[in-house]
Parts: sequence; C-alpha cells; structure tokens
Amino acid sequence: MARPQKQTVDYFPHFVSDGKTKIILQNEFGNDGYAFWYKVLELLCESENQVYDYNNPASWRLLLAKTHVTEDIAVKILQLLADLGTIDLELHRSKIIWCQNLIENLELVYRRRSTGTPEKPVIANKKAINVNKNPQTKLNNTKQYNNKYIPYPEFPNVNKMTKEEHQKLIEKFGEAGARDRVENLSLYIASKGDKYKNHYATILAWEKRDKRGGQSGSYRGHTRQLPPRDGYTRPAPDARLDELVERQRGGQSGK
Repeated sequence: MARPQKQTVDYFPHFVSDGKTKIILQNEFGNDGYAFWYKVLELLCESENQVYDYNNPASWRLLLAKTHVTEDIAVKILQLLADLGTIDLELHRSKIIWCQNLIENLELVYRRRSTGTPEKPVIANKKAINVNKNPQTKLNNTKQYNNKYIPYPEFPNVNKMTKEEHQKLIEKFGEAGARDRVENLSLYIASKGDKYKNHYATILAWEKRDKRGGQSGSYRGHTRQLPPRDGYTRPAPDARLDELVERQRGGQSGK
C-alpha cells in the first residue's frame, strides 16, 4: 500500500502590502499582533489540511508557545481575527482555526498534487469532521472530492470542482456563461468519458485554448455556432460570365 500523500505545506505567500488585518493587529497589539498572525499561519501550514484544533490542552499550549504571547492576549487576538473574517467565525467558536484565504493562496501547491485542495471542516455534534481524505494507493491517485459539490443538479457528471471554484466561474463568465460551460463539459464527458482531475481547471483550459483559436467559449468547436440564415449573402453576379453565355447562345441560334 502506498504511503498517503501529506496534506501539509512547507511555505505560504507572504504579501508585502498592508492589508486590513495586518494594520488592525499592529494598531491594537503592536508587533505581538503582527508576529502572532504569521506564527498562526505557519502552524496552519504545518497542520494536516491546514486545520488547527486547539480543544486539546496540549494543542492550546503549543499555540501559546509558538506565538510567545500570554493566554489572555492569544484569546483576544483570535477573537479579533474571527470578527474581521480573517479566520472562520463559526469554527473559531468551536476552538478550530481555519483561514479560507490561506487555502486559496495555496491553490497552486495542491494543483501539483494528486490530492484535493483542503476543504472547510464540518461541525457535527460540536466536533469538527474533516472532509479531506488522502488516496491510499496509486490506483486511486486522481483528485479527491469526498463531499462532491455539483454546481448544477441537471449535470451531475460535472462534480470535480469546489463551491469556491464554481463561484469563480460565475464571477468570470456570469451565471449564464458558467452554466453554459458546465453543460458543454457535461455533454463532452457523456460522449467521451471523464479523464479530468479538476473540472474547474478543465473549463479554464478549454477557454484559453479556444481564445487562441479565435473561438471563445466554443470548447474545441463542440458548440460552434453557425451564423444566422439572414447573415448569408449571395455572391454578386459576374457580368463577364453573363456576356459569355449570351455569345454562346447567339452562336448556337445562327447554325
């Protein structure tokens, strides 16, 4: 049995521009606030699926040791991060740290792996249920979507994209455009089979390829539109051809 692939990362993007989180943390807690947040990001990256559950006293002590702040300061900073929406408020109430922006910034990292991008845990009976699972064998090295998200129920075979990726399609192409592209992919899969690991990436790849060919949104010509019948024009008559025909008719009548 193959070793499960890790769901941790060794780095994360550190953007130099001052976002609202960084500014507010520094304003209210000084450098302790700034350092605390980036230490938490490091801790998330070291954690499986970028989820940190500190319900266990040992996990809470580890967080305090890593961030070098008192328990009181840690509680206040975490609450501020939740109020700002930087970490998930619902999970924070259950003593679980989840940062959706971090996951989105790590998209390229997980795109190179055969595992799926980590998804937000689900709270059930006051416990976090991790919806991410690693493939255990090389026979199952395709991207995993354990809780399958289906953008449109009428196209159930397009099920390898997350809710966030679906929203990105809507933002890029509009609701109708996103739906059309999902439908085209669904028809193609029904005809040719599904060989794709990520349907969101497939739609973007087809779009890019078709733009190069001057057929935006046509998906390799599968939905190529013919011009309307009224758009066709008859070629203009050739005067020289008419003159030649008249000469031939005149010659035949003189025989």
